[in-house]
Amino acid sequence: MLTQAVKLGVEHTSMGLGEALPFPDDTFDYLTMGFALRHVADLGAAFAEYQRVLKPGGKILLLEITRPEGKIATAFLKFYLKIVIPNLAKIFRRSADSKVLMRYYWDTIEQCVPPATIVEALKSTGLEQSKRAVVLSIFSEYTGIKPARA
Repeated sequence: MLTQAVKLGVEHTSMGLGEALPFPDDTFDYLTMGFALRHVADLGAAFAEYQRVLKPGGKILLLEITRPEGKIATAFLKFYLKIVIPNLAKIFRRSADSKVLMRYYWDTIEQCVPPATIVEALKSTGLEQSKRAVVLSIFSEYTGIKPARA
């Protein structure tokens, strides 16, 4: 991903753990993470770190695919992501490894931390207006704002 960013003209790239970002306090106005939240081992530590690098008034946006609440919707999505997509990936990529990787994708969604736990972890780090919005029953948008200094 960093290589692609450089190819697109991004001048400064950096690699680090979400729980230990290599930036000083109050660096960013906006922080976002897309579809990787389910891979974070310690939500509290990561969210505290995100808040640390945000400037006062800075905003956070976390995007994630979430298992639907209804049984029928969950069964449909599971079938689609665990059976249909992996088999299509194997056919079009001509690789058994693609099939395994795409099946793993559903497994990570199925084992994801419940949305209420994520929102509570955001709130517990002191982020204001922490909430979750849902789009199409499966896409979660978690947001919060770092309090402005008094």
